[in-house]
Amino acid sequence: MSGVDEPRAATPDSAPVVIGVDGGGTGSRAVVLDAGGRELGREVGSAAIVIPGSETASMEAIRDLVRRVLRAAGVPEGRPARALVAGLAGVGREADRLRIETMLSTSMASLGLARSVLVRNDAEVALHDVFGTGPGILLVGGTGSIALARLPSGRSLRTGGWGALAGDEGSGWSLGLGAARAVLRSLDGRGPPTTLTDHVTRAFGTREPAELVDRLRTAAKGQVAALAPQVEAAARAGDEVAAGLADRAAAALADHVAPLIRAWHADLGGETASQLEVALLGGLVARGGPLRSRLLPRLEAMGAVPTPQCPDPARGAARLALPI
Repeated sequence: MSGVDEPRAATPDSAPVVIGVDGGGTGSRAVVLDAGGRELGREVGSAAIVIPGSETASMEAIRDLVRRVLRAAGVPEGRPARALVAGLAGVGREADRLRIETMLSTSMASLGLARSVLVRNDAEVALHDVFGTGPGILLVGGTGSIALARLPSGRSLRTGGWGALAGDEGSGWSLGLGAARAVLRSLDGRGPPTTLTDHVTRAFGTREPAELVDRLRTAAKGQVAALAPQVEAAARAGDEVAAGLADRAAAALADHVAPLIRAWHADLGGETASQLEVALLGGLVARGGPLRSRLLPRLEAMGAVPTPQCPDPARGAARLALPI
């Protein structure tokens, strides 16, 4: 990892620790580091994705997680951490990031949990974990999808990450929703039979199209995304509808990376880098993920290979907090 995070001293009334939070659509994780970067504690919690109109749920999830991880690290109650960085899904727009940062700062200060608070996109803290302040590319294929690059020149680029309505192509959410649409088409005779019908109707407890739509409308993003592994399992069992969905999802994820690789080559004056390393994060594309085997050949065709190191976004967030 290139780049060094220089720690700063704690203020007299704060504990000499920093906290990193990774808040996603299906769960959250937190890490506490001491001033030298040594891990003191780690905890997992409920989803902390920022959803417009439901920000309170995200704040509550983070508060609970921070309390527990400070206890796990042995920090005495009443001594706030020197700094906290939260990498959260759902803050891709700068206005949203600043608004959530203000809310979280106020909450952490009022509860005496952290003195300084910064909010970043969840992909940004994952990129920092693998590459530090140096150049690199990260692809997230989880509940949502996004790709980030820090080019050799230091310029940062992003593709995707525009949320469930306008983006998230290739994500678990998108794949699960595609499965539900395929089932609805099959149930009303517009599409071919598919074994996904059993998976989807069992997950939502109904075979009635109208009821299925109602339940999809109120389902959490993570609940829909949880269908993704079942799509890949059905594809491997020979279901052509599921195979088509999985292939299109893998292609959509690779499409996030392609413009970043082109920009990387342009940044080097047209020179083609040999085997660019891309960090892969998220349940769909991490080791053992349902779409990884479909994605890797597409990346290799672009001259990219996965990094040996798996990103740890919570650790990356904590490392970002060290110099605060």
